[in-house]
Amino acid sequence: MKIKKLGLAALLVFAAAGAGAQTLNVQSAIQDLKKNYLKKAKLEIDAACEHEATKDDAKTWCYKGLIYARIGSEASNPKSKFKDLAPDWAEQAYQAAMECKRLDANHEYANENNSVFRFVGNEYYSQSVELLSNQQYAEALEVAERAIEMFNNSGDAKFAGESMWIAGLSAKALKNNDKVKRYFSNLVRRKTNRTQVYRNLFNVYKEEGDKEGAMKTATNYMNNRPNYYDAYLLMAEGYLLNDNLEGGKDMINKALELTRDSVKLYPQILGMAALLLETTGDYEGAEAKYNESLNLTPVQFDANFGMGKMIFNRGVDKLDAANAIPPDDDSGLYDKLMEESRGFFGQSIQYFQAAVSYIDGLTDPEAKRMQRKNLYDSLSALNTVYARLEMYDELKAVKARLEDIQKEG
Repeated sequence: MKIKKLGLAALLVFAAAGAGAQTLNVQSAIQDLKKNYLKKAKLEIDAACEHEATKDDAKTWCYKGLIYARIGSEASNPKSKFKDLAPDWAEQAYQAAMECKRLDANHEYANENNSVFRFVGNEYYSQSVELLSNQQYAEALEVAERAIEMFNNSGDAKFAGESMWIAGLSAKALKNNDKVKRYFSNLVRRKTNRTQVYRNLFNVYKEEGDKEGAMKTATNYMNNRPNYYDAYLLMAEGYLLNDNLEGGKDMINKALELTRDSVKLYPQILGMAALLLETTGDYEGAEAKYNESLNLTPVQFDANFGMGKMIFNRGVDKLDAANAIPPDDDSGLYDKLMEESRGFFGQSIQYFQAAVSYIDGLTDPEAKRMQRKNLYDSLSALNTVYARLEMYDELKAVKARLEDIQKEG
């Protein structure tokens, strides 16, 4: 999640120190910056920014931005004698660049000043990445927004894209839907290739009940990335969200066509297609897709767990229906529904067991660690099924495994 560091070469292109309304402080600051006498240059430019003769001169603020940006380039070097010269160098450079832009009506210093904007923007971007990785979401959002502002002021807003990504992720973690929409919609307009942008934006609209917004997001994804299978899966979900079953199935088939030649990917997409069909109540279609996936790759987690969960949920539906039967009903419907429920629970066992066996068979410790939640979910499902079917020996073994996982934290 890094972008290329913006170099300081542009910051070292200095305008000639010609005649005009300059004090000795500005001239000296420029010369000392060229010689890398940063402590002197800082004192001189700070004084010039307060002096009546130069405080309203764009050139003064341009060089303050350049000097503080140069100080910033030294701040990350532990061996530099200037590393602690101005801990707030980024904020100082930012304020200077903004003031220069305000005063520079003829854009005489635009090139140098834009370089300051980009350099400081990159610093804020780097800070936002670190804050996000440390789960300091509010701080990451604030700093990423500052980076966006810097890049947008630099005359080349394309650099703002990476910061919008960080801002959007931070907003998502904070459940700030308005800002998720603001930043991810901007990235969609920029035709980003990040699936997560479209997916998260789609989910926000879906959560808000905005079917039109969700469908528009999916359509943009498909138009921006016509060769991405997951764009068609998102389109399928959009169609199904709008009760267009035929349109949804058509998009599912297009996603499958794009991945049919991939031995590894095609079975996964079949599982995703099955899950989408399941959400519409098309259990027959979902079961066919799960089975096709399992025929191609019997030893896997997704399709085994997906099939088991679908069958398990159908058992729960039958159980709920049975419990809704009035106590005085003597039609026999209660017993029929209970028997059907038990039948579904029993059918789910083999798939949950296969999901557990897949994880148990992993030899890579890191891969197994990544599957820890999936293992817990599969065992929890088996725990419920065994209890419902009064399979007490199996229940005892599963409970022991669940307790071991809980002890591990």
